[in-house]
Amino acid sequence: MKKLSVLGICLFAGLTAVAQNSLVKEVEREMKSSVEKYPEKLDKLKPAFTNEETAGQPYVWFVAGKGGMDFYDNQEVMKKMGKGVDDKVIGNVLMNSFDYLLKALPLDSIPNEKGKIKPKYSKDAINLIKSHHKDLNIAAVNLWQVADYPSAYKAWDMYIQLPSNPVLGANAPAALPDSTASDIYYNMGLAAWQANQFDDALNAFDNAIAKGYNKKNIYDYAIAVAYNNNHDAAKMAYYAEQAYPLYGAEDNSYIGYMINNKIANKEFTEAQAMLEKYIQADPNNGQLYYVLGVLYDSQENVDKAVENYKRAIELNPENAQAQLQYGRQLCNKAFRIDDEISSLPAAQYNERRVNEVNPLFREATQYLEKAYSLDPDNMSDALSLLRNCYYNLQDEENLKRVESLY
Repeated sequence: MKKLSVLGICLFAGLTAVAQNSLVKEVEREMKSSVEKYPEKLDKLKPAFTNEETAGQPYVWFVAGKGGMDFYDNQEVMKKMGKGVDDKVIGNVLMNSFDYLLKALPLDSIPNEKGKIKPKYSKDAINLIKSHHKDLNIAAVNLWQVADYPSAYKAWDMYIQLPSNPVLGANAPAALPDSTASDIYYNMGLAAWQANQFDDALNAFDNAIAKGYNKKNIYDYAIAVAYNNNHDAAKMAYYAEQAYPLYGAEDNSYIGYMINNKIANKEFTEAQAMLEKYIQADPNNGQLYYVLGVLYDSQENVDKAVENYKRAIELNPENAQAQLQYGRQLCNKAFRIDDEISSLPAAQYNERRVNEVNPLFREATQYLEKAYSLDPDNMSDALSLLRNCYYNLQDEENLKRVESLY
């Protein structure tokens, strides 16, 4: 009885294997006769991916991969003929087809019962992989255009990595030249950024820079991504330090990122030494004095902060932040004096208020109004300070005007 049961199990397993192999052959025929229906036929094939008898056979994965490549080719022809196609589906089918073929290759090199290796599908699989390598870049561009940013990133990554895939070895496509690879890594960074894959974006930008990409936008975008990635001040400073020698003359913001990171780490001495070095080399750069003012501000050295904000404005009156910070310091000074004289008799208080406090508020409004006019979209702080100034000056007309700007 036990022997019959074992025999029955073996017969069942054998029949299952035969059935699965028949399924694969049937799907292969259907894929050849109806190339455009590949996604539907692939669903029919998928049970063979997990079946014990067929999952280890290269034939299954080769059929899936070749069918996908044929589908991609067919859809690209349709696209050139003006037919409507789904670039998202096409791109993902192409990437999956590479995965299927790469899975087939090692399975096709397993020694048989005699210890011999007789590949049956490897040559065709390798030819398909090589002939469609550049299509990964095309697919990535198409996926970007339909806003499938995670898939675009994946396609570009596969395009870059395929030449070094150990499964292919000497049969791999030629590696991309650095000039091409740097552009692809840059594109990957943009795609990952749009997909909110911030770590991937920064890694891609790093690889692009390492390959020789040094246009200004890569540093600016990397800084923006680092900001989005938990306001990573150290990473922002890292990219700013690379950008400043190349583009510091045209964009002063890089020095700010470097100094802000040192301020955050309380490295005040190092920050001041860095700024003094840059000021010595470029003494008419108003932004450097503004940042030096911020450095003194962070150490509560008000007099030196005011001195440097004022110098920054003298060198560049269009520096909105310098105008804002200088105006803020004037307001703070007015409030300090007002607090100091608040306990005086009314007559003395009023006299000093008129002669010492109000002039500071009036002077502050000049700088704060200028700051707002230079950058109205980012000057809510200037409006708040102006409101306080005009309130204290009892200037109802300007107070109403400022409040209407909120």
